[in-house]
Amino acid sequence: MTPPELDVKTWLSFSSIAAAISVFGTLTGLVLKEHLFTRSFERWKQKQTLNQIYQKFRDPLLLSARDLSSRTVEILNQYPTVYLNEHVLTSHPQKQIKNNISDPYFQRYKLISTAYRLSALLSWVELYRQEITFLHPGNNKSAETLEKAVENIRSDLADGQLNKADNWANWKDILIFREELRAIGESLIETRGSNRTVMGYGRYCEQLEADSVNSVQQWATPVFNFFLELEVSGTDFRHVRLKRLLVHVVDLMRLLDDKKIDCFLEEKYQEIFHEANA
Repeated sequence: MTPPELDVKTWLSFSSIAAAISVFGTLTGLVLKEHLFTRSFERWKQKQTLNQIYQKFRDPLLLSARDLSSRTVEILNQYPTVYLNEHVLTSHPQKQIKNNISDPYFQRYKLISTAYRLSALLSWVELYRQEITFLHPGNNKSAETLEKAVENIRSDLADGQLNKADNWANWKDILIFREELRAIGESLIETRGSNRTVMGYGRYCEQLEADSVNSVQQWATPVFNFFLELEVSGTDFRHVRLKRLLVHVVDLMRLLDDKKIDCFLEEKYQEIFHEANA
């Protein structure tokens, strides 16, 4: 039996539907292609930006971490030291007389440079944080791992609940709160031409000794407060914090470049690690 012929009206209806489907499919493909391509390109661009920022800050972060870790080893080996006290801070010897730690000028240098080394590391961390504020570290493995390493250092200085002793309330302990850590870092950031960087030790000393109050003086206070008058009684939790700080700063160095870790740092790291797990 011969099928009925389709009239013109029916053919036009089919043609309109087919054309509509074709147009819809084409538009959908274009939209999806454009959307997916744009998102993929943005993810790639953000990943590249994060990698560039990481490479930019790796060396200064490594250098400041090395300076702080070497001084922290010295403090731990000589704990509680002869120079981390209020008397040394308020003294103003004009020149060095002896080439040893009993010299007042030598002692004050050790104290001020200790505060500077911690502040400089916090400053490089703050500069790095500001650079990636609008980026997502999860898009870059190195950036994500770096952020975790820095968070451990912040915890060593700011977290009050680290002491698990039953009589923790009887211990001496001093914190540098998280917002203070950022403020300390901000206080050393300066602009040189079109670049933002961390002020050097000489400029830091000038700001500390300036007659007018400035941000370096203001935010040096919690740093000195943390380091001064360490006690050897066994119930000064800052001793534990300094050990934790050394471990996590060395971890940061290991992340940035494990070939830059000196033998004495590795030895002290292992000593603290085994002591904590004994």
